[in-house]
Formats: sequence, C-alpha cells, structure tokens
Amino acid sequence: MSVAPDAAAAPLLHDVSKVGQRRDVAQLLLRVVLGVAAVASLVAVVGFASAMDSRDNARSRAVGRRLGRLGQAPSVPAVAPTETSSAAVPRLPIYFHIEKTGGTSLVLYLMSLLASTPDQSALVQRTRSEDALFDSDLREANLLCPGSAAFLTTVFADNAASFTTFPKPLKDSSAESWNDCLLATSHQGQALQTIVRADMARVGSNERAFIPLGMFRDPVQFEQAAWRSELFMYHDDRASLDWGTLSDNKFGTLISGEDLGDFSDGGKFATIMRETHCKNNRDNNYQTKKLIDDVWWRFQERMDGGEDLDLVHAEAVDIALDRVQDLAWVGLTHRYEESVCVLSFALRRNPQNTAGTNYDRGNLIGPAFKGNHPHSGDAFEGDMSDAMKQELYECNAMDTLLVKTAQRRFGENLDEMTRELNAAVTGNVLVTSKGFEAEDLEPLPYLKCLDDARARQEAGVGFEPEGVAAGAAAVASVGAEQ
Repeated sequence: MSVAPDAAAAPLLHDVSKVGQRRDVAQLLLRVVLGVAAVASLVAVVGFASAMDSRDNARSRAVGRRLGRLGQAPSVPAVAPTETSSAAVPRLPIYFHIEKTGGTSLVLYLMSLLASTPDQSALVQRTRSEDALFDSDLREANLLCPGSAAFLTTVFADNAASFTTFPKPLKDSSAESWNDCLLATSHQGQALQTIVRADMARVGSNERAFIPLGMFRDPVQFEQAAWRSELFMYHDDRASLDWGTLSDNKFGTLISGEDLGDFSDGGKFATIMRETHCKNNRDNNYQTKKLIDDVWWRFQERMDGGEDLDLVHAEAVDIALDRVQDLAWVGLTHRYEESVCVLSFALRRNPQNTAGTNYDRGNLIGPAFKGNHPHSGDAFEGDMSDAMKQELYECNAMDTLLVKTAQRRFGENLDEMTRELNAAVTGNVLVTSKGFEAEDLEPLPYLKCLDDARARQEAGVGFEPEGVAAGAAAVASVGAEQ
C-alpha cells in the first residue's frame, strides 16, 4: 500500500477544522453539488458548511437521530467499562464492512489482533492465503460471531426461508457462541447491529456492549475499485448494462484488461460512469447507503414517488453523519496502515505487521484485478483528469461529505491517541486501561506502529502481503505468548 498524503491522495478531502451537519446546510451543499447549472467547487461548499456553528445543529439533528435509531437498542458506551462488559461478558467489536474499502484485509487484521491461541492464528493465516472460504471454520473457532463472514454478507440459518419474522436466525447461533465470539462483521451497515442484537436475544445469550467500527474510502478511488471489480455490487447498473449477475458472467470476462485500467475522459469507465451510474442515481453514494441500509429504503421510496432529490439526500446524509460520529473507530483506506495503528490502540492490542495480515492477493487474484486495494501500491489507479474526478465527487455528493466527516473523526482520534502515548512516555507510565482482556498498555509499540506507517507514507511505499514465512512467524509469535 502506498499511503499517500491526504492532499495528494484525496484532493477534495483535505483536512478541515469541522464539517457542519445541519440538515439545511447539507441540503444547500447537495443542491449546489447536484445541480448541473449551479455546480461550484465542492471544496468551497464544504468549507462554507464547515464554518457553521455546530450549536445550531441540535434541532435538525434530533430529527435525524430519531429516524436513525429506528429498530436499534439503546446505545451503550462503546469503550467505557460497564457492568455488562466485564471479563465474563466482554464487549463485542462489530465492523460494518463496506465493499471495496479494504475491508477484507481489515477483517483479517482484526482477527489476527483478537486471536488468543495458536490454532486461531493459524486459521487466520489459512484464510488470507488459501483459495477457499473458511467462514464456517472461523465461526466454529469463535473468531467470527454467528452469521458473520470474512468475505460475504450476513449468513442466515439453513432453514431461514421457513421463518416469517425479521430478522431471521443467524448461522451457527447459540448462546455460548455469542458469549465467546470475538468479532461480528459482514457486508451490511447499521442493519447488522439490529440483526445481531435480535439473534442474541433469541438464543438468550448475555447482552454485550458493542464497539462499532467503520472504514471509508475517497469516493473517486471507491469508483475505481468498483470498476476494477466489474461493478459487482452495483446491481442496478449491471442490469442496465445487461451484465447480469456473477453467475451469468464469470468474474473477469466483462471488461477487457485494457479498459480495466483506463480512467481517461473518453474511456469505457468514464462513459459508463456518466451515462449509466450517475444518470441512474441508484448505485452511487454507495458508502452512505450502506451505512444507513436499515432506513435507506424509506428515502428511495420517497424519491421514486417524486419528492425533491436534494431534500431527501440532505435528510439521508444527516443520519449517516450522525452514525459516523457514533463509531468508536474510524479508518481511512488511503491511510490504512495508520488506521490499523489507531485500531490496535482503541482495542489495546499489540499492533500486527500488515505484511502478515493483509489479504494475500498475489496468490489468489489475477494481475488485472489487483488494483485499488489499501496495499495496492497507489491511492489512485491510473491517470484521471481533475474534471473527471470532480464529476465523480459531484455524482457521489453524499459520500464526499461522509468521507470528509470520517476523515475529521480519524484525525481527532489520531491526535488524541498521540497525546496519550506521548504523555505516557514522558511520565514513564502505562497507557490507561480500557478494561479489555489481554491488554497491551505499553506505549512504545503503538508509537513504533505510527512511525513505521508514516515512514512508508513519506517514502511512498507500502508492504505487499508476504506469504508462508510471514504467516508462520505470526503463528509462532502468538504461541510464544501463551
């Protein structure tokens, strides 16, 4: 991965002091961005939104919060120790895996981080390097929770079709599994939290407080990554293009190798983005829609019914921004290695070497499809004009504001982490415990993690996944700790 500086890697996502979230500001932003006749620079618009006093946000955000929390249990502090987050009932990391954000590597990193036995670590290494699905094994080993999947969406019970209630029971569910599992994750957004809580209640497991985690990607880089994967998650776009499903057309047959890396203004990518993806307005803003997947259908119905597009989008993004604020950890794909340092610190686990945890694509994916991963060697893949980038930011106006907010949260968390670590070193003390089991409270491993990540960022290089040697070393290191 090349972890490029923000300004270079994401020119429209440079740091700002604050991103406004009030609905009328969001509506103004989206009207400017989406109105073809009145399009101005998105940076200037977001700059205007950033200048708004957040105290004015309370009334409109309260409406968004009421809608955003539908079907959700009362929130529990994500990281503060509680009676239900004791050693007997540990808090549960829950990761909302948005496709094409580097989430597969992040899931592998999380499982490596949380694994407590050599057998668990060895299974993670098999998952990252063998051409097979190990989700069932990962659930059996309690690395993943019932219904969770490292590569796919939520897995329901085999006889799920016979259940008429929502949500349906999850695969491999039991009270014991829910009490002991280490990570809940799948290709779902907020709905995953509702499904998990319902299944825990169904089997009578102990209630566990959640540690919600999310990672986001620059919208232009996200579209490049989607293209590299033949738009597999853009179902409406694929239907419009008559591409069918992955069952209809084998992966790797719809876009030629030449077109796959061509992001020029006149290429196939640009044509499909303009004439299908952005014009249809169904599969764009994918990250926002995934984050609010439990309520998005309401907004889609209103738009299909003829309501003002900008107004509906403004209300939707307001909920999404609230949910970013509620995450205990926020990662950025174009700053992946720094992000996992912050993640390790948030969970008080010893940072892992990403060379031994990243998805080993070198063995599992053909050369044409290796681009646009967090460790692919470049934040942007191929040449693209500034005008084309601007079109895509405008096409994904909600995602653009969402990722700016995520970037601000990431910066705040990183600054807070750095201050706490430096204070611990200066005072020759351990960092503050968060009540987890097997905590690493020494400040130096986290500082070294950040130093290494920044050195690679400055040099413009990153670790490609290593194979058997790195995996064996990772397993041996866990065994030595037992």
